Amino acid sequence: MLKKRQVLLALCTVCALLSAVNSLDCLKCDGGTSCSATSQTCSNSETCLTFSSTSVGFQQYGFTQNGFVKKCGPKLQTCGQLLSAKFTNQLRVESRVECCDTNQCNTGVYNVALTGDSSNGKQCPSCVGTGSCGTDLVNCLGTQDQCITLTGAAPGIPTVTLKGCATKAACDKDSLVTAWPFLSNLQVACNAASANGFIPLGINMFMIAGAASLALGFVFN
Repeated sequence: MLKKRQVLLALCTVCALLSAVNSLDCLKCDGGTSCSATSQTCSNSETCLTFSSTSVGFQQYGFTQNGFVKKCGPKLQTCGQLLSAKFTNQLRVESRVECCDTNQCNTGVYNVALTGDSSNGKQCPSCVGTGSCGTDLVNCLGTQDQCITLTGAAPGIPTVTLKGCATKAACDKDSLVTAWPFLSNLQVACNAASANGFIPLGINMFMIAGAASLALGFVFN
């Protein structure tokens, strides 16, 4: 019995040592467009992240105009991509996420700026509020080709709904939760933007095709 306990203890020790070996040390700090970093030990499943963010109009939600964060975090599907969203002409936010997986590799510098004001020809419903939305549209910019709907809570606001244009990367919930911490209890839905309107959320092409078939049936029968 004693020998069995010794074997189990040895195995636990080996596992602990392997865990320590496999854990990354990443730089950790936050600031405006720069920050003074310290070292942080990550958990086994985490990697080193660097976020650069800039926004217009989000100060009311506790989000600073410029944000620069280095830390441990999950390896996101949107590493190296631009998370960009425009809800109104006065409410825009963009972030870039950089990921790396060697010790203290997140040495990058602030590297995001708002997309220019040139429309790409696509439009999406526009809404910022705590209740129902109106019927306004917003012009999409740059590579924003998705109509996004965000619902969640913001500081001092138990429920907020945001609708507008977004890049495909901004539709990834895990990335938004990590990059845009000013929204909690976040729910995300996206559909492709178009030049003359949009497909309402919850309706897909199969539903549309089915409805069209029914309509044709009524016409020709």
